[in-house]
Amino acid sequence: MAFRVFQISDTHLSPDGAWFVPNFSAVTALVADRRPDLVINTGDVAMDGSHRDEDLAFARRCHDGLAVPWLAIPGNHDIGDNPWKAEIPDPVSEERVTRYRRHFGDDHWRVDAGAWVLVGVNVQLFGSGLAAETEQWAFIAAAARDAGRRPVALFIHKPLFKDEPGETAVDGRYVPPESRHRLQASLRDADVRLVASGHVHQHRQHRHGGVSYAWAPSTAYVLPDRRQPRIGTKHVGYVAYTFDGDAVDVEIVEPPALANHDADQFPDLYRRH
Repeated sequence: MAFRVFQISDTHLSPDGAWFVPNFSAVTALVADRRPDLVINTGDVAMDGSHRDEDLAFARRCHDGLAVPWLAIPGNHDIGDNPWKAEIPDPVSEERVTRYRRHFGDDHWRVDAGAWVLVGVNVQLFGSGLAAETEQWAFIAAAARDAGRRPVALFIHKPLFKDEPGETAVDGRYVPPESRHRLQASLRDADVRLVASGHVHQHRQHRHGGVSYAWAPSTAYVLPDRRQPRIGTKHVGYVAYTFDGDAVDVEIVEPPALANHDADQFPDLYRRH
């Protein structure tokens, strides 16, 4: 029997400055109507969860309105960024991870989905040296071992890379090369078929080395080209996956019920603290 997943991402929910709540409400209605088996939010669930506990609490209440089971992994707006360069302004910390977990539960997880294994990983921990990172590397190794020959879908916040895994450029858009290589090595014996990510507020599908890479759009807003290079398609929406046997169908959905907000419409968007 097929297992259906809706991936939402970069929902940026907050009780004040609640500009993107109507889009999330529209997604909630779509979920109630279409009834996937699982909804996965791949991070930046809250507008400013790294500084505001109330944003995380509000985002949790919004997710509790979903009519089906759901899981989430944190993004940089939820727990701070991984140290991809020196002097990161808002680095991930044990305190922020603990606060996120208090509201959303585990920040890494595994789900059996028919023939598939779905694995969620908190890439914001990579390179942090925190105890939570050590714990997660052990989880990744165990998940790869336990998956055996079953196909694996990996869900993360930041894309692993732009076009191919040998890229050496380091910036905040992708998983840093050193951590990327360690993750790939940890999953080498697993049959990874799909890597699903968010973060860049653009949707895109491409393949490399037999693996499908799907970038989910934000449900909240897009960034104008002058602020962010256009790599994929800039339109809000979600991704629908159908896992059936050892295959997966990937569909980018741009529901007309979601307003295609542009970040320039909200001058206070990044002035939250």
